[in-house]
Amino acid sequence: MRHRRRSRRLGCKTAHRKAMLRNMVTSLIEHGRIRTTVTRAKEVRILADRMITLGKNGTLHARRQALSVIRDKGVVARLFDELTPRFNNRNGGYTRIVRTGPRLGDGAMMCLIELVTESLPGPKAKKKRTSPRPSEGQTLIPEAQPESVTQEKPEEGEASKEEASTEEVSEPGGNVVEETAEVEVQEGKESENTAEERASVSEDSPAEEEDLKK
Repeated sequence: MRHRRRSRRLGCKTAHRKAMLRNMVTSLIEHGRIRTTVTRAKEVRILADRMITLGKNGTLHARRQALSVIRDKGVVARLFDELTPRFNNRNGGYTRIVRTGPRLGDGAMMCLIELVTESLPGPKAKKKRTSPRPSEGQTLIPEAQPESVTQEKPEEGEASKEEASTEEVSEPGGNVVEETAEVEVQEGKESENTAEERASVSEDSPAEEEDLKK
C-alpha cells in the first residue's frame, strides 16, 4: 500500500529520477519554459521554487547549495543576478503550469511549466479626504432655512379663463366639446356691458350737477 509516501516515483529509480529533475530545473531556469507531463511538472515546481528561494537569500552558502542541484555555473549566476530581483515582491508561486492536452500514443496529459515573471501590482495609494471632518458638536445634516413665499393673486378674468380651459365635456359619440370659446364670448359681452354702463353714468353726472346748481 502507498500510505504516507509523498514522492512520485515517475516510473524510474531514485538515481534516474534525481538526475532527470535536476536537468529539468536547469532547463527551466535557463530557458524560462519547458514542455513535459503534468506529473513531472508538479515535481519540478517544488524544486524550482526551492532554487528561487535560495537565489533570493543571496548568500555564498545559498549559492553553493544551488550549485549542488544545478551543475551549470552560468545558470546559477543567471538565477542569482537576473531572475531573483523579479521575485522580490512575490512570496511563493514562482512557476505556472498550463495544460496543453493529451499526448499522442499513451494519452498522457501534457503541459507547459514556466516562470512567472510578471511583477505584482504595488499597494494602491489611499485617497486623501478633501472635505474636513465634522467635529463632535457639528451635524452633517444642514439646517432648513425658511423661504419667503410671495403669493400673487391672479386676476379674476385670467382665473376664470384657466378654469374654463380645463373643463372638457365628452359627448356620447366620442367628440369632445370645449367650453372655453363660449366662456370667453360671455366674458366679452359682460365687459362691453360694463363699459357702456360706465359711459352712461359719466354722461349723466354733469347734467345732474347743472340741475343741482340751478
